[in-house]
Amino acid sequence: MRVLGVNGWPGASHDGAACLVVDGEVVALAEEERFTRNKHAYGEAPLNAAAHCLAEGGCTLDDIDVVAHGWDLPRLFGDRGLDWFADDADALEHLLPKALFPRSRDPRLTFVNHHVAHAASAYHLSGRDRGAILVLDGQGEDVSTTLAVGIDGEIKTLRSQTPGWSLGYFYAAVCEYAGLGADAAGKMMGLASYGTPQDLTFGGALDFTDEDFTVHVVPPDLRSTGSTDEETATIRHWLRHLENVLPDAPNRSAHRFDPRVGRYTKVTDRDPFEYRDIAATAQAALERAVTALVRGLLRESGETTLLVAGGVGFNATLNGKLMRMPEVQDLFVQPLAGDQGVSLGAAVWCAAREGDRVRPMEGSVAWGPRWDAGAIRRLLEASGTAYTEPADIAAATADVLAAGGVAGWFQGRAEGGPRALGHRSMVAVPNPDGTRDRVNVRIKDREAWRPFAPSMQEEVAEALIGTTTPLPYMIVTTPVTEAGAAVMPAVVHSDRTTRPQTVSAEVDPLYHRLIGEVGEHTGTPVVLNTSFNGRDEPVVCSPRDALATFHRLPMDALALGPFLVRRPDGAVGEAGT
Repeated sequence: MRVLGVNGWPGASHDGAACLVVDGEVVALAEEERFTRNKHAYGEAPLNAAAHCLAEGGCTLDDIDVVAHGWDLPRLFGDRGLDWFADDADALEHLLPKALFPRSRDPRLTFVNHHVAHAASAYHLSGRDRGAILVLDGQGEDVSTTLAVGIDGEIKTLRSQTPGWSLGYFYAAVCEYAGLGADAAGKMMGLASYGTPQDLTFGGALDFTDEDFTVHVVPPDLRSTGSTDEETATIRHWLRHLENVLPDAPNRSAHRFDPRVGRYTKVTDRDPFEYRDIAATAQAALERAVTALVRGLLRESGETTLLVAGGVGFNATLNGKLMRMPEVQDLFVQPLAGDQGVSLGAAVWCAAREGDRVRPMEGSVAWGPRWDAGAIRRLLEASGTAYTEPADIAAATADVLAAGGVAGWFQGRAEGGPRALGHRSMVAVPNPDGTRDRVNVRIKDREAWRPFAPSMQEEVAEALIGTTTPLPYMIVTTPVTEAGAAVMPAVVHSDRTTRPQTVSAEVDPLYHRLIGEVGEHTGTPVVLNTSFNGRDEPVVCSPRDALATFHRLPMDALALGPFLVRRPDGAVGEAGT
């Protein structure tokens, strides 16, 4: 069976994505933002992403049995009194128009409940036969939290929370209050470790029990009018309450023209770092609420395996706490935890219901576009870029890093999700500590307190982070050992944790070898790994993206497939100083 899973809708969505699942196996997946270069692809249908998936599978929509969307849009629109299409043919044409996707027949169009799609992405791709499932995000059609259990291929919902009690919206409201912006959960998670938690109830707004939480400032039955979600209304309730109970006034922001960059940029009244205690309090409150939910979920389900999806699942600090809960014997966090992942979840949900055996994830999410050496060479020559073709690109790049350089690493298929995992990465030696500042401030033009993550050969994980548990997706934080702190200070956060990626030679032989070559120079096979992109832009996708970003940002080298591009003056380690 061929299923094209999608997320995104013209004018009313974010994180548009598409994936192709054939006979239960993921053949391709891509996010629309990677093609349009519009971060999160707000309001964009997954046109380029779907075209990529079809091309990768060597098929057209004529060959697709089902198009599965990760939202039950007919129900959502109907419940809100909004107009919907007369039939599925009109809806499919709006989503994937025939002018762009010629076809002689329409595949079946299926709309999958949003939290069911999230749950399916965690359960069916985890490789586990059974487990408790926790879905946490802003909201789906009419819920923000779902507790479920997966057994023998079936997903059963146990209970849920309404959108007004969304932990995702609570966290977003505090982000906005601190001047980070509502869509900055990752930033606030990093900022939180610098602060000290205060009143976790936020002035009585939250209550916690051993197995649940309660919100007092937002009506549980909150319902917006003229909108498909409760995000704006919920955040407004929270901001009004926070302004009444917090000692610091909200960090107001405005857009002002910045001659330095030649466009309007957001400017806050105060440095968001001053709100670190508020960030720490929100993080601690989130952790307390979620650990309570997990405790109740595992007791109710009788399971010891926990499967997590939904946008809150990107909170690696929270995930680290979940992994270390005594009740949790096995944890799988879907690396495509956000809405890009519901394209995957909707597809595997449909495939499983039709009897296909879904092949689990095996340590990689590199299902995106790829370019061969010939195409990359033609681009380099057409652009007039000087390059070399080393006998061993891993060894040549390691030489650059060992000399203090920062390099772009562009290899193979693009990854999905927000974490670069060795295919579209920016890499450096994670020692000395000052490397963090150089990459943060001089290269990526972002806050100096933002943390970085290490990619390490899995063989040395126990020595550096004290565990042999494979952590291939950079989505769980762990404490760092004394030895780890000594050899990779640039990726150790202020709370003495890090967000590691353990790299397997079987899953990613080239990246594993690059890290090993670095280890030949430094004594430890580990690199600083961050996404290959500039500020406020998506991760690079194509060789053209990579080359443009390299020329714009003061990196020292670019490993573009088998080719190595260096700064014209060859001043390794000095670019941007």
